[in-house]
Parts: sequence; C-alpha cells; structure tokens
Amino acid sequence: MIKKIISFIKLNLELGKVKITVSVTVTTTIGYFLYPPERINFWLWPVLGIFLIGLSSAALNQYQDRFLDAKMNRTKNRPLPSGRVSEKGVLIYILFYGITGTLVLLLKTNLIATILGLSALGWYNGIYTYLKRVSPYAVIPGSVIGGVPPAIGWVAAGGDLFDPIILSVCWFMFIWQIPHFWLLLFLYGDDYARAGLPTLIAKIKEYKLRLWTFTGIFITVVSAYSIPFIAKLDDFLIFKALAGISILLLLYSSRMLFKGTKVNYKLNFILLNMYSVLVLMILFVSHVYRMEG
Repeated sequence: MIKKIISFIKLNLELGKVKITVSVTVTTTIGYFLYPPERINFWLWPVLGIFLIGLSSAALNQYQDRFLDAKMNRTKNRPLPSGRVSEKGVLIYILFYGITGTLVLLLKTNLIATILGLSALGWYNGIYTYLKRVSPYAVIPGSVIGGVPPAIGWVAAGGDLFDPIILSVCWFMFIWQIPHFWLLLFLYGDDYARAGLPTLIAKIKEYKLRLWTFTGIFITVVSAYSIPFIAKLDDFLIFKALAGISILLLLYSSRMLFKGTKVNYKLNFILLNMYSVLVLMILFVSHVYRMEG
C-alpha cells in the first residue's frame, strides 16, 4: 500500500515537472517579497496558486508533446510515452490542478495575478509549444513565460504591474532563459532533431551559436546589473556580490569565444542557472536587510 502511494506521488511529480514548477514558485515568492507586503503570511496563496497552475501546464505540455517525447532519449521514459499513465488520466490531472490553482489565485489574491497566471499557461501551452515545432527561434517569444512568475508575486503583494523595479526583474528572467535554452541545444540537439524539431544547432555552425550564447549570457549579466540601479539600491555590497558572480560566469563562459576550445556545455548550463538563483537571492536578502534596517 505504501509503495503504491509513493509511486502515485512520484507519478504526479513527474507529470508536473516538479523541478521546473518549484523554480517558478521560488521566483513568484521573491517577486512577492521584493514589494513590501502588508500581509507577510499571505505569500503562501500566490505561491500555491502558481504551483498548481504550473503542475497543470507542465502536464498539458507533456500531453501535447507525447508523440515527440516518445522519439527522444531524454523524454521517452516520461509517464505518457512510457505508458505509465493514460491520456484520460493526464487530462483529469490537468483539469484538477488547473482549476484548483486558478481558484486559489482568484479567491485568495487578486484578478491581475489570476490573469497573469492563466496568461502564462496560455502563452506556454497555446503558443510556444506549437511555435517550437515550426521555428528554431521559438525560444525568444517562449522566454516571455519566465518573466511572469515574479510579476505575479509582486502584484499579489499589492505592487503595480508596471513598476520599473519588477519590470527589470522580469526582463532579467526573460533574457536569462534564452542562453539557458541554447546551452540545452548543445546538450540535446540530436534528440530534438530526432523528434523532427527545428533547431539552431542544425541551422547554423556550432561556433556561431557559441557566440550567440555568450552574447546572451553577457546581456543577462547586464540586465542583472540594471536591477539595483532601477530599484535605486545604493548598497555597495549588492554591487560587489553581483560583480563577483558575474565575473566568474563571464570568465568561464568566455571559452565559447575561442574556436577550437573544448567547452563543457553542461557546466556552463549549471553555472548560468546558479547565477540566476544567486541574483534573485542577493536582491531578496538586500530587500529583507533594508526592511529590518
């Protein structure tokens, strides 16, 4: 009985791509606390709502891509292509978590947060999921989704959606996702080609894509530095912390600039992801420190 329960939980987490969904809830949380919230304990509701909608969106994506996933080594063991769950079961999962998450946002936060949450789902599942099948440049409009979760947290806390501070954070998350995906192409380009997906790695030379990826990483660093300026954070420690992690990232990533140099794309991918987390944590800790001060 216990094994069945554990297996059921694991299956639910797999369908919801829980690692990605958790990262989305983390950025929602940081967006919430970047705005001085009137109700500190209220943060759980927008985070829970986005988590549930994220589970629904991820499962819907797996349903939409079930035939493509079956062709790729990286995804062929997912619940649907492996036959561990039925299509009907996935649809029930999608509806349950999607409706529950929407109700949580609508009843416990506000209308703008709810609209943003549903817009992210619509953009990811209704536009990007199909656009990536016809265009190797789909990642650029697709990356818009990465900038939405912080905004949801921000407006749920009472912030203005068009405040330059949260817009700069959303811009950073948008830009970061582009080189993040291009690094994945170096790792899984053959898999994407096997599934018949158009990719830049098949369209342009590897060195050119390396240059594009480094440029994307550089712009990501610039966008990270823009946040404290826009937010008018005059804490010198913030700039020192950002400088430290930015220099390390750029130094290692600069290997992509030299032809013939062997590049560890997986390590680059990990470092870029760590960078995004550290940038958000620096902003979060700085905000908490200023509130206590």
